Amino acid sequence: MGEWLAGLSALQQTLLGVAGFSTGVYAIQTLLTLTGVLGDADGGDAGADGDGISFGDLFTVRNGVSFLMGFSWGALMATGWGVANAFLLVVVGLFGGSAFVGLNLGLLALMAMLESRGNVDTASASGADATVTLTVPASRRGVGKVTVAVSGRLMEYHAVTDDGAPLARGSSVVVREVSGNQLVVGKRVPGQELPAGERPAIETGTER
Repeated sequence: MGEWLAGLSALQQTLLGVAGFSTGVYAIQTLLTLTGVLGDADGGDAGADGDGISFGDLFTVRNGVSFLMGFSWGALMATGWGVANAFLLVVVGLFGGSAFVGLNLGLLALMAMLESRGNVDTASASGADATVTLTVPASRRGVGKVTVAVSGRLMEYHAVTDDGAPLARGSSVVVREVSGNQLVVGKRVPGQELPAGERPAIETGTER
């Protein structure tokens, strides 16, 4: 093993190190997601609401790790094929990185689709308190994300707002409307109460 590593060029050793590190991180992320420790906080609901993948879903830690993994393994394989031109190595690496990001988004979308087929009744989120996890732009000029307890589970959804000011990350908001799997949220007006018949009974959600 040591002789094999010593026989690699400095570039190959660097690529191997990046590939090994990123692959290990991605494996840990995937394991934690499957066991429910991470939930879908890092884009796990990509495409689940039928609105496609938002721009913000592309720039996540998980996708960054996926890109590094694809880039490094792709470029490393290219060196093994005898490719020495730096430009060609970058091209192969970019192709590999983009392919891995696409596979990651597809995997997350599949996981979200399977999850959405469970016993979660999204409609019951109407009137519930939620927490902003990705800033929600004002006046429906973009899509953010919120977490809300639904059917005893803490879920994350894409969200928009009709409020004239953006809802910052960490803000407490109320779900005003449910549109498919996308929520319309806003700041609760002080003293505002929903009619008794519209108040959902939300159980304590599991920790993300």
